Amino acid sequence: MAESAAPDHPLTLDEKKAAARARARAAREAQQEGAGAGLTVTDDAAAYIGECADRDGLPHAVRLRIHAGGCSGLEYSIDLAGGDAAPGPAERTIESNGVTVLLDLKSAIYVSGSVIDYTSSLMRRGFVIRNPNATTTCSCGDSFGV
Repeated sequence: MAESAAPDHPLTLDEKKAAARARARAAREAQQEGAGAGLTVTDDAAAYIGECADRDGLPHAVRLRIHAGGCSGLEYSIDLAGGDAAPGPAERTIESNGVTVLLDLKSAIYVSGSVIDYTSSLMRRGFVIRNPNATTTCSCGDSFGV
């Protein structure tokens, strides 16, 4: 999925709907090609997830969900998956860098083509998601808009 420049004007409702349809179409095509949602977990994120999972005796798996909220309208939620990390009936499984990412179908549309990274610095410690579908993001990076 190609990255597009941010528009120089606020998107209209019709433009947002068209963009959502395009994301859904791209996610379906990627799934049919066996590429899941095109989600990538970096080495740093995989190491942190593995460290946390090993400490708690859990599989190297996380659930990524998109919820309404945050400064920009939608926010990310990443949690370690429970004991067996089995996907729910409406979830898809993506393997990247030794980590299983469980996504519900609605969330998969929003994060198609994204990269999950982990950073630890004086100013910030946590996951950073580089999402090519986001048209707006808040300054903390925890929420986005489409």
